[in-house]
Amino acid sequence: MLEFRSPYAVTMTLTQLAHELNLSIATISRALNRPTDVAAQTRQRVLAAVHRYGYVPNGSRRALRTQQTRTIGVVVSDIRNTFFASIVKAVDDVARANGYTVLICNADEDSAKEEAALQLLLDRKVSGVINCSTGANLQLLRAFQQSGAILVDLDRESGLEHVDTVIVDNERGAALAVEHLVGLKHREIATIAGPQHLSNARGRLAGFRYTLDKFSIPLRRRNIQLGDFKQESGYHAAKKLLSRKNRPTAIFSANIEMTAGLVAYVRQAGIAIPKELSIVSFDDAFWTRYIDPPLTVITQPMDVMGKCAMELLLARLRGGKPRQSQIFAPELIVRGSTAPLRARDVS
Repeated sequence: MLEFRSPYAVTMTLTQLAHELNLSIATISRALNRPTDVAAQTRQRVLAAVHRYGYVPNGSRRALRTQQTRTIGVVVSDIRNTFFASIVKAVDDVARANGYTVLICNADEDSAKEEAALQLLLDRKVSGVINCSTGANLQLLRAFQQSGAILVDLDRESGLEHVDTVIVDNERGAALAVEHLVGLKHREIATIAGPQHLSNARGRLAGFRYTLDKFSIPLRRRNIQLGDFKQESGYHAAKKLLSRKNRPTAIFSANIEMTAGLVAYVRQAGIAIPKELSIVSFDDAFWTRYIDPPLTVITQPMDVMGKCAMELLLARLRGGKPRQSQIFAPELIVRGSTAPLRARDVS
């Protein structure tokens, strides 16, 4: 693998680091060599600075040298998903404006690939990582934190303590979808839910359940199909839902990739949208407004979320604020894939 030397390389002594952090040399030395002797918050500040400048012992001086990569890692769960493309673009814009470059890794909705990506980024000594978790081992994530690298959770909560988090209100998004369908007189409403080991998938299913209950609509187990946030699972879930006699009149799909699989099956089965089936998708994509009919969606402020994640990471690198959790509001965009239930469609 090629290694690139950063043009930002400088040299910093231990004394200079102490001055920058407003700590004594002894405190920094203890944080590095006897971490249990210092407060956890102080140790984190020291480790973050050391990681930023690259700690390399230099004889008895133990100088702090930097061959600073000024690189931010972004681990996306599925690079084909346009949600993550928009996120990465926003992250990259903020990173470049602050003198950082971005290294992108694709986990492909696979926790083992996420773990490999995190190990690669750790080896590359990135300054920090924005992680869209697929459910990686928490022990590895904690080890990553202990190395001094900064982690920010984006879109999904990894389960780590003391990390900045940027998410959308998933329960509210699902509620908006169901409320819209109920307002159109649908009662036989199904969902293609995401994998339940992921926080965003759990939130969307919880919002779906809660809203049906709020309107006193019975939740039938047959109307919940679990997918894995990929197109193929959306296709197979749609086949199970729509092949039976008493099929649903509306489906809420929990992400845009599974929605693509849903639409593919509906087209293949000759089911008319929205005449015979109304569809709402969580997430938007450029293609959703150009198909016939255009899809009704729950949209997230992707650009703002990506920008926010990068700004939180930069603040942490600069020794900034304590842990923050930013929760953004979703929005319902009504297009042509939903319509009022006709009397003869009622089972």
